[in-house]
Amino acid sequence: MIQILVWIGVLLSFYFFITLAITLILANLPRRPVDGIPDWGTVKDCRIPTVNGKTIEAWVVYPHKSETNNNKKPAIILIHGWGRNRARMISRARMYGREGYTTILISVRDHGNSDKEVTGMSILRFSQDLEACVEWWGKPVILAGHSIGAGSTLIVAGKNSLVKGVVAEAPPYAFPHSLKYVYGPILKWFTPLFMPGITTITLLKVRNHSRRDYSPLDAAKTIPNTVSTFLIHGKKDRILPWKLTPLLGKKIKRCEIWIPEESTHYDIEEHPDYEKNVINFIKSNFTS
Repeated sequence: MIQILVWIGVLLSFYFFITLAITLILANLPRRPVDGIPDWGTVKDCRIPTVNGKTIEAWVVYPHKSETNNNKKPAIILIHGWGRNRARMISRARMYGREGYTTILISVRDHGNSDKEVTGMSILRFSQDLEACVEWWGKPVILAGHSIGAGSTLIVAGKNSLVKGVVAEAPPYAFPHSLKYVYGPILKWFTPLFMPGITTITLLKVRNHSRRDYSPLDAAKTIPNTVSTFLIHGKKDRILPWKLTPLLGKKIKRCEIWIPEESTHYDIEEHPDYEKNVINFIKSNFTS
């Protein structure tokens, strides 16, 4: 009997350490930063303080040839997805710039030239960096994000009164529910075996936070009706299922949804109707 218990203990310990190693590897997957700098208006390169004494890089891009936000339009903060950086959002920011909006493009910790995090990033930490930028700006903003960045826009919108609008592309539905979709293609046949351990270890990292701090679904319920939200999800997304986005939208008080038929997880902004639909949403909800 004792030998059986010892073997069970050994197997559980082995499973725990293997799962811990996989979790750390997944949290530090190779980054795929994008090169480029904004090529319109006036660009100001900034460092923004965030939690744990860290800083993140940001561009503030004024639409005109001066460092002033000379209209009553809210600034638009753009946040990238996993493994990318602020340059990934340049094409979207340029679109807003043409409409006279000041844009702020950030790289979260451990991405681009922002400060590093030894234990990797998570949707909670994406949200912390986004909210740090909102507080740093200190004036009304619209949040625009992609993938895990989109999830963080919903989380921040649910608790920060400076947020007046959200454009969320391919957002995760809930945490930890969405982990099985994100890591499924990577782990393949090992997913059923290791996902329980990965989920448990990941949850331990956020044990001092409520679910609304790291789950878009829980945060969506707290977004006030003063915040206009636009959810976009490509029907050919193979990373995060588009069918969950309408369910997410039902939890948001003021929400519009667009499901482009041919878009994947990575090319939504290339859809021929993308700019028209996003700008129509902005113009119908926010005036100068």
